Amino acid sequence: MHLLDEIRRDHRLIDRVAGSMVAWADRGVDHPEGAHDLDELVGFLRAFVVGYHHRQEEVLFGALVDHAEVPAASGPLVVLRREHESLANAVEELASAGPCSQAAELARSLAAALWQHLDKEDSVLLLESERRLVDGGIRELPDVPADTRVEAARRAGDELSSRLPPAVHPDLIRGEGCIACAAFAEDCHGIESEWWSDWDRLHHASLDEG
Repeated sequence: MHLLDEIRRDHRLIDRVAGSMVAWADRGVDHPEGAHDLDELVGFLRAFVVGYHHRQEEVLFGALVDHAEVPAASGPLVVLRREHESLANAVEELASAGPCSQAAELARSLAAALWQHLDKEDSVLLLESERRLVDGGIRELPDVPADTRVEAARRAGDELSSRLPPAVHPDLIRGEGCIACAAFAEDCHGIESEWWSDWDRLHHASLDEG
């Protein structure tokens, strides 16, 4: 599906820029380009991640509810939508902080939150979504048009990840699947409990046996 391919492609860019945020923080906020680079990072996050990419995913979420019998009021979609709101708030907090020592910690924290969010979407949401939508008779989803502001933000993200080579968060352990999600067993009991039917369980069991 084209939209899912676009979401995956955008995840790779967001992943790199998250690493650039850590590199910006590690370099020191008093660097001569510190304020400018922070403005560029915030501009990318606002225009591309919050303003565009999350709208892409809302199209996917709506299709899952409407055509794939996925619950909107519980499970993974509630967790992911809440994280979208939290990420948007964190972007504004970083923007308000300006280039200071607090901003460096906010940048590292936001990068970690982005990586954890991307990991659960890549390893659970997107894999499950394609099969479920096809089973529901949906083989394509509408594209979310990218205006000139979004395309400029995309180019800025590419440039940032070249100028600030992505670094890793020293305290973050990345992982796949529901077990790596902080909401697991708290607000969500995992994709198997929340989304799978009896047929799904039998199907996956047969794959494991094969």
